[in-house]
Amino acid sequence: MSFEAMLATRAFELGRAQRTALYRHRAIAGTPFGIVAFELGAEPYTVGSIALGRQGRTPTIFVPGQPIDRRLLFHAITGFAREFCDTFEGYAAGNVETVQHWGEDLEIPVSLPQIIVPNEQTIKLLYRLGRRLAYLKTDGPTPADPSLPRLGLHLMWLTRYARTQGQQLLVPLSQFLRQHYATAMSSYEAGSLAALEAWIDPPAGSTGPEAAAATELQAVGPTLSPSDAAEVSRLMEHFDERRQRSIDPKVYTPLLGPLRTFYAAKTQHTWTLLWKAVARERKVALAASVGRREREDRIEYARHMQWMNGPAQGRLRARTHLRSNVISKRRLEAAQALVEAEEAIDDPLRMVPQIVAGLALAGEVVNLAAGRRELVGQRNCLRPSITVRTDENCSMPIGTALWWTDAAASREWLLSSVVPVGSGSDVTLILQTNRQLSAGFPAFGSRVRFTQKPIPDSYEPILPSTVPWTHKAPETPVDDLDPPNAAESEAA
Repeated sequence: MSFEAMLATRAFELGRAQRTALYRHRAIAGTPFGIVAFELGAEPYTVGSIALGRQGRTPTIFVPGQPIDRRLLFHAITGFAREFCDTFEGYAAGNVETVQHWGEDLEIPVSLPQIIVPNEQTIKLLYRLGRRLAYLKTDGPTPADPSLPRLGLHLMWLTRYARTQGQQLLVPLSQFLRQHYATAMSSYEAGSLAALEAWIDPPAGSTGPEAAAATELQAVGPTLSPSDAAEVSRLMEHFDERRQRSIDPKVYTPLLGPLRTFYAAKTQHTWTLLWKAVARERKVALAASVGRREREDRIEYARHMQWMNGPAQGRLRARTHLRSNVISKRRLEAAQALVEAEEAIDDPLRMVPQIVAGLALAGEVVNLAAGRRELVGQRNCLRPSITVRTDENCSMPIGTALWWTDAAASREWLLSSVVPVGSGSDVTLILQTNRQLSAGFPAFGSRVRFTQKPIPDSYEPILPSTVPWTHKAPETPVDDLDPPNAAESEAA
């Protein structure tokens, strides 16, 4: 049985979600702001309602009434765009610090500009909305408000950056909770924020499964339940009948009351759920590596704002090309490997699956030889060693390279010998350097952890400016499918 399956079984037996980590592996900003949106099933690039606000405050809700009519949609979204841009860009105009980034001074915000949304589906909706708005023209016969394409560029960048493992600028809360809790739900069921919250914090006198069954059909956005979608359709038809195709805000704004009331109730339910979970998770101690990732997020935000305010004015490619795809894929893979290594090193509970899989070991230091020497080439070099007594049998082969979690960025330890002791093993490890470790030397009787997954080095791939011929598709398709000398073959 895997460690994840064991925790899911325990969650089912106890009727409550089980933590998969001792620490919180994502930052929660001091004053994050949230977005709750609802979409129409018939139009994926629009919104029936979208709300924005900070924790502890009533959100501002924007309802276009008939979002399929782009004039009504853009009028409502303009208010959202202005408020979003003022809030999001305000971090760059606030308190900043200067850092060195690629040899140049870069001003980054002191506070993390964090946005919290209910789930990954909301991020997909924001990307589609951003893509629709980013390329609007602000001149011509029907110019768009300048805040609309600016909002679109922000949303496209944020949602693309959200694919980076461990990022904390745009946080889908359901994913955040799944990364820190195990339940007996399937992956599809765990996509419901309401059901997840029910497993984690069920009401008094109820178990997680019971509470989840009662709340899993509650829509938190962006998709509405079938009954709610039917009600929205009825309200929109009534709205269209009363406005009589008018696009004058003075005419149709007073008619939005029923739709506003409907979406306000749905938004408030999600809003309460959102900040209840944030307040609870904020109390959990933060993992050591989160600070590094938070700083990277603030740097990426500053670079984005520099691009937005520079000569390019934030322009993004509508379609990516091969070279940028290679760089993006490498960056995403490197970020994922780094986060996985950091989380296991920071958190003993995250190390357990690696120990079960034979990729790590944990135990008590029962012997140490800080002054041990051995012949390396023709030199008698210092090579300290320790012996770790593990609780389980160690099956790693001799010569395996391991890294001490307290000094994971230092040199490796080589596994020298394994001696069975009861149900565990005495594992002797030799440090492959004579230099002082950043965390000192393991103390006698202390608990230590070693892993085969060190913190990977970060580097930028150097790619040619032009795509080599080996990676190019044929420039013109081959239309003639007949084999050579086909006419001669038929004649024969």
